Amino acid sequence: MTKGYSEQTAGAKLCIDLASDWGKECISDLNISENVILMDYGAADGGTASEFWENIINNIHEKNQSTEITLIGNDLYSNDNQALINNLSIQSTNNELVKTFLCAGSFYDQLVPSGFIDFGFSATAMHWLNKKVENLNDHTHVLASNNQTARSDFLKQALYDWNQILDIRSQELKIGGKFLTVNLSRDNENRYLGNNGGKTVNVHDEIHAIWKELLEENIITETEYQKGTIQNFYKSPEEFISPLINKDSAAYKKGLRLIKERTVYVDCPYKKKWKVNQNTEEFSIGLMETIRSWSRHSFISALDKNNHANLNPVDILFNRLTKRISNDPENWSLDYVEHHLMMEKV
Repeated sequence: MTKGYSEQTAGAKLCIDLASDWGKECISDLNISENVILMDYGAADGGTASEFWENIINNIHEKNQSTEITLIGNDLYSNDNQALINNLSIQSTNNELVKTFLCAGSFYDQLVPSGFIDFGFSATAMHWLNKKVENLNDHTHVLASNNQTARSDFLKQALYDWNQILDIRSQELKIGGKFLTVNLSRDNENRYLGNNGGKTVNVHDEIHAIWKELLEENIITETEYQKGTIQNFYKSPEEFISPLINKDSAAYKKGLRLIKERTVYVDCPYKKKWKVNQNTEEFSIGLMETIRSWSRHSFISALDKNNHANLNPVDILFNRLTKRISNDPENWSLDYVEHHLMMEKV
């Protein structure tokens, strides 16, 4: 993720805060000894989870004041890892019992030795696909499209990735170790981030409409239009738990088990603030920035760099998005559908 991620994603922090009770429960069940190893997978800049990890560390020391704690933060090499280092170090400043480390790399790979982690955590990270799906050429997000072939292919890739993620985490966890995920999800009424069931506009349809405008105005090419695909997929609760109840899955065979799961809804914090202060400019910019924080790289990667020496179509996209929100603030909101999943290595 890019610089300033935490400041632009107030909703993500709320989702993490709502998982704090299960984080505390995971720690309460651990056999707290002299050393505890914690890991945050796909942490972005680490700011949204700072309070979560502070609470976890305090919970551990309530059980055993002398326990030495290692907290490892992880994200890709391309991440703003200096910000992640800074936010991790908040936990170790003035606390000699806490050590923090950066582990740069993909959580689709094994990142630490087998049987190493006591408690792993990941929030709003594991909906991204590890391999591009190329056949969605009529929309910018597969769940908002009517392309059933593309939807099937995205689902297939998403399930392959999720099985791989859980397989690797099952190797990294100690026996008795816990893994807690807070993932963007899709509920049984097909609501997901950007689609709140019609209470307001479908954000993904609006993004697509602007992207198509740029094609019609010859600001982007047909190829760039077709490549403008947000490469993620919001899984359903059934899809999330499937590797944990399938006895033939690699994760199940290695001992990873479902403890419990739930779906959590978070209303858009930017819309909530707007309803109080009616500051439409602040709302439209804030909502645009949080959308841009997770979608911009998908559109940047679609561009032919040789075609836009004096023009940045992605900047135009988000400028127009801001105007759309500003012109009709009542009809915009970015509400979260989150799936919490608690697992244990047995």
